[in-house]
Amino acid sequence: MTARQRWNQYIDMELPEQQLLFRVSMLLSLGVCAFLAFFTWMLRLRPCVPLMLSAGVVLTLVMMYLEAVSHQVGRAAALYFFLIFFVLLPATSAFVPFALYDFPIYFLLGIAYAAILFRGRWAVLLILADAAAMTACMYGIRMRVNRLTSVNGGQYSTVLFVRIAAALAVLGVVCGVTTFFRTKILRREIARRIETERQAEQLNYAKNMFLVNMSHEIRTPLNAILGVSELLLEQDVDERVKDSAFHITNSSRALLSITNEIMDFSKLDNIDPEIRNKPYYVGDIVDEMINLISVRFADYNLEFFTDIAPYLPEQLIGDTALVRQIIVNAVTGTAKSMQSGQILLRVGREDADGEQIFLLVEIEATGSFLYSYQEQLAPKDGGAQESEDGGKEPILRRLLRFLDGSMHMEETGHERVYTFQVRQGCVPGRELIDQEDPSGVNVLFYENTTMQSSMFAKALHDRKTPFCQATSDELFLQECTDKSYTHIMIAAERYETLKTKLEAMLPPQSLVLIGSDIITLDDPLVRLTFARPVNCLNLDALLRGRQNSMIRQRDYTGRFLCPDAHIMVVDDNIVNLEVASSMLQRYEAQVTVAASGEECLRLLGQTPTDLILLDYMMPEMDGIDTLKNIRATGDPKLQTVPVVALTANAVSGAREMFLEAGFDEYISKPIERDKFEKILRKCLPEDLVVYVSDQEGRTA
Repeated sequence: MTARQRWNQYIDMELPEQQLLFRVSMLLSLGVCAFLAFFTWMLRLRPCVPLMLSAGVVLTLVMMYLEAVSHQVGRAAALYFFLIFFVLLPATSAFVPFALYDFPIYFLLGIAYAAILFRGRWAVLLILADAAAMTACMYGIRMRVNRLTSVNGGQYSTVLFVRIAAALAVLGVVCGVTTFFRTKILRREIARRIETERQAEQLNYAKNMFLVNMSHEIRTPLNAILGVSELLLEQDVDERVKDSAFHITNSSRALLSITNEIMDFSKLDNIDPEIRNKPYYVGDIVDEMINLISVRFADYNLEFFTDIAPYLPEQLIGDTALVRQIIVNAVTGTAKSMQSGQILLRVGREDADGEQIFLLVEIEATGSFLYSYQEQLAPKDGGAQESEDGGKEPILRRLLRFLDGSMHMEETGHERVYTFQVRQGCVPGRELIDQEDPSGVNVLFYENTTMQSSMFAKALHDRKTPFCQATSDELFLQECTDKSYTHIMIAAERYETLKTKLEAMLPPQSLVLIGSDIITLDDPLVRLTFARPVNCLNLDALLRGRQNSMIRQRDYTGRFLCPDAHIMVVDDNIVNLEVASSMLQRYEAQVTVAASGEECLRLLGQTPTDLILLDYMMPEMDGIDTLKNIRATGDPKLQTVPVVALTANAVSGAREMFLEAGFDEYISKPIERDKFEKILRKCLPEDLVVYVSDQEGRTA
């Protein structure tokens, strides 16, 4: 290896900062000690002075070797600093005449080395120690010198001038060289930071594209699975086929909820994610969360109950992703901490200033816990992020911090109550549940346990619905003879023991089965099933004959028809075209399908169209390009025809992206019936929508 190669290996600009600065300092010290040894020999000072400086050369070489072998930069630097500035330099100053004039400059080198080689309090301590050593040496020198005034004329004046100049030159060279290397290190770190930020941006872009593609690839087959299974439920097929289709439907909805959660949770990769405040329907979010949590509770030996306040506003303004994450994370985190028992989720409100409310979430857990509350807040796995003080911040607290929320916890024996409060905007208008009960509704129910009965009764009471609560088999059978009940509901566990007697008393399709799991409809007495947990939201949907993920009905028809509406569906997936067309047939709409953007443009010139459902990700011409071509046709009708983005892209911000691109609305796959109806009612001209009376006795 050549000398240049050895030099480049020793002074490698890619070395860590402290190691590189240490090696530069050692080379400077080696040169300074060698120069001063020769300089003092030329000045004819005492022989011990150049000898001690030569010892400094040897000491520097030893420190360089020890660091190269052990890579212990801190220890080598500390030992070197002590031997040079607290031993060798004070000893040398004792043998140099008039050291009071030039040796303070050499002690300043100690301050420079301390600032270069050490960090934080160690640097401060060593600088103070060096200053103290300098003061002590100067005091000792002053006591030895008889005359401290200037030396006039003669040899000592010239020697002192040369010595002071040499000391200043040494200090300047050391500071200049170290500044040069520190600047190079700073530039290197800046370049690395820029490159790291560029790579981070690329990774973030790749992650976002992965999420978009994953969302599309999952939702596209889910749309077909969910659509076809719902169509099977409405066809005249064997009940076992309907049972299987219903299981597929609910499993698909659960998978969809999990997919949504992954998409929302991806926002938390950022230290300060962008908060997207926009209006959202509380009922949709709560229904989706309960469906997701219920699926997860199948893995735990726990009962799950919900209590949703009917006086919540129908629409709030906030970041739905973070609100959903707070509730789901809190409930599932509590479930993981329990060995057995039950969890009650309450969602309510408290008025705040202006058009805002506090969304109150309370989780009441009762049972046997696996670990303490503090252990739950400080998880040992990856469910935490670095907080500002360097500690681990649990995800739940991080979520609340983003939304300026608060949390309170009470623990007594085998019961814990978590209360979360998040400020949300409020859209004036309807409440979550219209508490004016439909005329003529009267409910008889018979639940399985005291807690289940209590929650069912509270949900009915919140709706102000007349009801009778059966507390025994005899009372339930007796009440079944009363013809005034519009809904007779019984727990599946109780139905098994009373089935024979009920068959002799009741006509077909007169019962609603209540269960914790999906229950079959092959029994002629059963009109529909109602899955737990029961709350006023899904109970209201049942009593009004509306669609809900917890309800399985034999037949479903939309709450309105649009027989004169011409709707075009554009999608490159044939199964998706069939699903969307079949869904529109419920509303008696006149449907035209197109398998590409080019076919859409061709058919628009031949067929009148009142609404276009346009897929986004299509080959050759995607949805946005197709929309631009539709608007550019010059046809006045096509300038204003509503176009809805029908896409599997459901990551955060997708809706805003499509609206900015010119779409009138956006609906994600798989198509959910309630959301689909809202889009149709919003986008179709009013004169094309014919409302049908529901069980309220009024139009929807």
